[in-house]
Amino acid sequence: MAKVHCLLLCLFALLPTCLWGQEPKQPVRLELPYKLEETEVELMALPDSSLLVYSKTSNVWGTQATFLFEKYNAQLERVWSKEVELEPDSYFERFFTEQPYTYIAFSSDDTRNYKFLKIDLATGAIQATAHKIETIDLIYEYNVLQGRYFVIGRNRQDEKPVLLHINPEKDEIKLLPTIYAEESSFSDLLADAEHQRVDAVLTESNGRISRLQVKSFDADGELINNFFILQQEDKSLLNAEATPGDSATKMLVGTYGTRDLRYSKGFFVTPVASRGEEATFYNLLQLKNSFKFMKPKREKRFRQREAQRLKAGKEPTFRYRFLLHDLISTPTGYVLAAEVYYPQYRNSGGYMDASVRGGSRWLAAYKRTHAIAAGFDRNGVLLWDNSFRLRDLSTPELTHAIEVAYTLDGRMIMAYPEEDQIIYSVMQQDSYSDEKTFVDLKTYEEKEKITSTEEPRLIPWYGSSFAAYGFQRVKSSGNGTRSVFYINKITF
Repeated sequence: MAKVHCLLLCLFALLPTCLWGQEPKQPVRLELPYKLEETEVELMALPDSSLLVYSKTSNVWGTQATFLFEKYNAQLERVWSKEVELEPDSYFERFFTEQPYTYIAFSSDDTRNYKFLKIDLATGAIQATAHKIETIDLIYEYNVLQGRYFVIGRNRQDEKPVLLHINPEKDEIKLLPTIYAEESSFSDLLADAEHQRVDAVLTESNGRISRLQVKSFDADGELINNFFILQQEDKSLLNAEATPGDSATKMLVGTYGTRDLRYSKGFFVTPVASRGEEATFYNLLQLKNSFKFMKPKREKRFRQREAQRLKAGKEPTFRYRFLLHDLISTPTGYVLAAEVYYPQYRNSGGYMDASVRGGSRWLAAYKRTHAIAAGFDRNGVLLWDNSFRLRDLSTPELTHAIEVAYTLDGRMIMAYPEEDQIIYSVMQQDSYSDEKTFVDLKTYEEKEKITSTEEPRLIPWYGSSFAAYGFQRVKSSGNGTRSVFYINKITF
């Protein structure tokens, strides 16, 4: 009896590991009759586990277009469908959901003209307002608080980022007070509905040292608080994400550098109100899995060499650029994910990395080596770290190449689409796996075959589910072929 009891305990102990190792499920697929050459489609995950699907179908000359919004539930069953009249040169830019509405920003060929839609998620009723914004010619970020818009855009005059407040009811547009130095940039924009504030995090640099500034605004764009977080000794604060909360509890989680501000040496956590005096720094060498993208022998030699350099008071040799993801709040704290990348340049002889100098070259792409996730408790103490090796993954522009999600059962999921596959990593805190895991997208029937996939994309949906979507050509069992826009639910 004791042996049976012991066996059961072992089985229960192994159960979570077995579940984490299972292949993701694809419980449902939706196909829509959209064609790649004439339709643009965007998917938006909503807080009630539904999806909002936006489509713009244009004629060959782009002189006519149909704009459609459709809401689908978690089983990809259509809840409602609404058309909206917009000018044919209207372009989807950004969206933000503040229940019970989703707000969408549109630009146009005239970069001064913008339109904002307010969509009732229960009924599909749509309200539209048009605004002429002289200050900017491009939208970077878009948040909403109490129906007021906060927009980070590119200044039309000097191309520096600026922060605007828009009251759509009164058509009032104002430039919010922020320091716009030569090297200033926005690191984060967080609308905190619970505390009725919007926090803007800025990175300020003179090329040698860097500091952070956090400005908090109310729904009317009035300044509530302003904090400067200075560098610590030889450490410059590069970029950061703000946690939700009031000024007493708000923290920054981000990256720091030393001599060369282009490269990150690790992570830091600091209370905003402390002005950086209580910052905690975690060098990448302190992290368990930050160099697992290397082969084991190479990692061992690398760590030994870097430890000797640190002991001798020398700078680390690794040169990592981090692209941060939005901070994820968990029941016990926060998770920060970052993609490690380097620019690829092209010359007459082919590709080369950023360390190569001389000759004629131009930026061709941003290549990823790996992604890092770091989990912290609510006091900023590092609990775990993990990494995801990214093989041959690059983007022509510096945008997120992977999607991340944290589940209620404590798993960290990183994934990205690659043709008709989803490449993924399911992390159990700091338990690292180098196994390449992927799942093939399924069609309606097992005997069908995907012959091509165009513009594959992936977004976190709800819980442990993602939505994979794009355009496909599918060959059926009867030798017929159909072109569709697909949405596959992927549940980890």
